[in-house]
Amino acid sequence: MKLSIVIVNYNVKAFLQQALESIQKATHQLNTEIFVVDNHSVDGSIEMLENQFPDIRLIKNTNNLGFAKANNQAIKESTGDYVWLLNPDTLIQEDTPEKLIQVMESDPKIGLLGCKILNDDGTLQLACRRSFPTTWVAFTKLSGLANIFPKSKLFGRYNLTHLDPDDAYEVEAISGSCMFIRREALEEVGHLDETFFMYGEDLDWCFRFGEAGWKVFYSPETSIVHYKGESSKVAAWDTMTHFYRAMDIFARKHFSSTGRFPLHWLLRGGIFVRYTVSILSKLGKNAFAFFLDFTGILALTLAAIFVKFQTFDVLNQYIYVLPVYVGSWLAVITSLGLYRTYRYSVSRSILAATLGFLINVTLTYFFKDYAFSRIVMLISYFGALFWIPGWRIIASSRRTENYQLGTQRTLIIGDLESAGEIYSKLLTNIGLGYTPIGIVEIDESHEKDERIIGKLNDLMALVQYHRVDDVIFTSDNIELKKVFDYLPILSQKGVKIKLVPGNLSFIVGKSAVENLQPVQFVDMDFKYYHAGSRIAKRIEDMIIAPLIYIFMRPIQKIFIRSKSMEPRVISIESREYTQYISPNKRDNFWSNLSLLPLVIRGKLSLVGSPLDLDDKGWEVKGGIFTLESVRGGSELSEQERYALLNYYLHNHSVLFDLEIIIKSLLGK
Repeated sequence: MKLSIVIVNYNVKAFLQQALESIQKATHQLNTEIFVVDNHSVDGSIEMLENQFPDIRLIKNTNNLGFAKANNQAIKESTGDYVWLLNPDTLIQEDTPEKLIQVMESDPKIGLLGCKILNDDGTLQLACRRSFPTTWVAFTKLSGLANIFPKSKLFGRYNLTHLDPDDAYEVEAISGSCMFIRREALEEVGHLDETFFMYGEDLDWCFRFGEAGWKVFYSPETSIVHYKGESSKVAAWDTMTHFYRAMDIFARKHFSSTGRFPLHWLLRGGIFVRYTVSILSKLGKNAFAFFLDFTGILALTLAAIFVKFQTFDVLNQYIYVLPVYVGSWLAVITSLGLYRTYRYSVSRSILAATLGFLINVTLTYFFKDYAFSRIVMLISYFGALFWIPGWRIIASSRRTENYQLGTQRTLIIGDLESAGEIYSKLLTNIGLGYTPIGIVEIDESHEKDERIIGKLNDLMALVQYHRVDDVIFTSDNIELKKVFDYLPILSQKGVKIKLVPGNLSFIVGKSAVENLQPVQFVDMDFKYYHAGSRIAKRIEDMIIAPLIYIFMRPIQKIFIRSKSMEPRVISIESREYTQYISPNKRDNFWSNLSLLPLVIRGKLSLVGSPLDLDDKGWEVKGGIFTLESVRGGSELSEQERYALLNYYLHNHSVLFDLEIIIKSLLGK
């Protein structure tokens, strides 16, 4: 056996599937055995492995044994001349195994070999070649000197930033995410130290290989992608604790001799300080968004006080209640998920401003001695109503052509069949947050499809022209080397690269693994049909429709003329009405404003089913605005149109309706 590959998996099914597919492509002509040690995953990893990779040697643990112990299980059963430890969240090129073997065979003294490791944006992952964390090296890292003087040999030793990553050289340590080991050296040095649960065991191993006289070597002959830390996301806080505990174990094991005793304690103290800083940094991850809301609301409230009283002398009367009012808004913003999942949601931002105002007004009735003027509260409210969603609109739409908030303009690359399936899934599964722009073909298709907008050779021009945020490769039908080639140039444009494994069920990227399974049409709880939803929807129509009619209907003709929209006669309840269609034959905000009286009378709804879509007995009112009107791309198939309607019925809420109306207004 030439090569034994060992992967330890813990709840990263999609990443593991992608890694194994790339490994199989790269080793189909190499005598290889592949071990996967599963540390009691509960995400369906076992079932995926048994169904899709039956030839892999699977070791199933009944609990999480940690990285070192799990790797040792497979290493003891392996028989290859070389053993390759790989993380499950890696992606290799077709020539990676052969090139690593060539480097090993060029120098029999190399015991451990690492290659260039890239982040998902094509940048170098600094940990792929590094030094041991001695007191001085750790100090330069903790103090920031390593970042200030990265090219200095004195200060840049932690991640060897003073060395060219395109050169090969002997190093002190390499990353545990990709360790290529000579069998002879492994038998002499021994297995991983199982004292380490997670992290540190790779550093310890490198130290032991060096002490035994074997070279630890870095080679840039090939590169892999490592989606760093995916397994650790399952239990982020525990992972952080394991990391710094591992560093402490390493320091005690290798730097606690009598001569180094004082330095050893300094090093351990530095590790503790770094751990504390990491916790504080993690807590402050969303600090900038919080800061914008806090300073904006505070400034608006202070401005409102000045407008009312023409002086700030009254501030001493409100020194205690002012933080309460500002805190109420921030608490509502946080509770509505505007610092997490719904960071750029306009409708939730408007709701947050309104609820915060109502809470603050209510507080004045309980604490009359500390109540602001009602005028101050109203001015603050209208200011918050613009500020809270306002900066989010700007932040989320800097690169998005039509300001479809919370969505990513996306190109899908692959053959027409696979890419077309992904295109349809992205288009109809709004919850994923993608707006598919088109398909970039990798082969010559004889079919005419309006979704095809170019060839792979034109990718960079297409990215620039369409202001693309994400590029998704269907990895089963494209050479991974091409994906690697595009990583650095796309990342320079701020574009994220993601891949879809062979079964077209997941999108794999740094930020998340997203499920692409289609929305089911049966056994669903359609919120649209709830009695409370019907009542709320009718109230929404009665309040918003007259406002749009008063403020927007008078200027409809101006926009119809400026957008070269064409009239089209439609029939509703045996009467003819006129709507206006854009040159691309799609509705926009101005298309159906002449039908607003029908909304007020209850014949139509502000948001509902497309007017030209057969009802099929679903009993859904036609809508002035629809979910289709905020989805970009080519003309929808009938199946895609019903899938979008199904999604709307399932996820209906007043907030969702408001989001559709706002997107329609801003986007078209």
